[in-house]
Amino acid sequence: MHRSFVTFSVVALTYLLTSFVPSVTNADTRVIVVGEDSNRNSAERTGEVYKRVVSELQTSLGRAGYYVIDEDMLAVKLGFKITSRRPKTELIQTLMVANETEDATVQSRLAAVFAVFPQIKKLSFTRKLKIRIRGDIYDLKTLRPLANFEYSPRKAYVIPANFDQCDAYCVSEIVGKNSREIARELGDVLVKKLKIAVRSISGSSGVTGGGGGGTSTALLTTYNLKMIRIKTVQAIRFKKRLAGYRGIKEISTISSRSSERTLALNASLKPGLIEEAILETLMDVGVNVDEIRFEMSGTNIEIENLR
Repeated sequence: MHRSFVTFSVVALTYLLTSFVPSVTNADTRVIVVGEDSNRNSAERTGEVYKRVVSELQTSLGRAGYYVIDEDMLAVKLGFKITSRRPKTELIQTLMVANETEDATVQSRLAAVFAVFPQIKKLSFTRKLKIRIRGDIYDLKTLRPLANFEYSPRKAYVIPANFDQCDAYCVSEIVGKNSREIARELGDVLVKKLKIAVRSISGSSGVTGGGGGGTSTALLTTYNLKMIRIKTVQAIRFKKRLAGYRGIKEISTISSRSSERTLALNASLKPGLIEEAILETLMDVGVNVDEIRFEMSGTNIEIENLR
């Protein structure tokens, strides 16, 4: 009886402890949602339709636990001028520039780029409205397209044919209202697509869930690591030891010259921990870290021996 009670207590305590293990969330995955309106048939970003759609998509991602970056707030903080009908290339370049700044609050890892296509077809007795929203998810670190998403309800919305019954403002309100509802549905699709995208970046097939022992889906980042005037023996030992560091997925040599070598480093560590891992490994192989120049900007890291 006593033994049973002890066994029960141990099991109960184990359950309580594992139940309160914090699950892996999406909070570390920074996402920015932006509209692309270069197509003249798409809703313009200055219009009410666009604003309602982006608001719903941001809400869906926020509810799913993602850290959502607001494009308008980014523009205000960095002094960017966001124009309508801009090409997608300019949009992506804007996000890349934001990531290259030293302000971490405006940097994002993933971008969900969408466009809204409302279509009104005139019939003899009424007007029929159809709305389609489509988009793509990009990894801003590697500039890889990761997934696409699209949603369009099967049913059409009816608008009175008579302009006196429903003028341009009335039509705009109907389009805006229904676009918002569609965006809400699309938000669920986007959340699922992002989950798949994060897995593809991390190279993992599962998500840890509250002590379940699953696989973590920490995002992998590829860094360019340049080593200047580091002795060959030390550089070789450094590469081998850093490869065994927890959070370092892969490390390979890109180029090697007499005075410098460049390594590609895939890691799931945050920038601060990357710095610690590199400096600790340098000390392990006999490099005096007080006599080096260490510079880290975005995904570029440079180490120079000053002796």
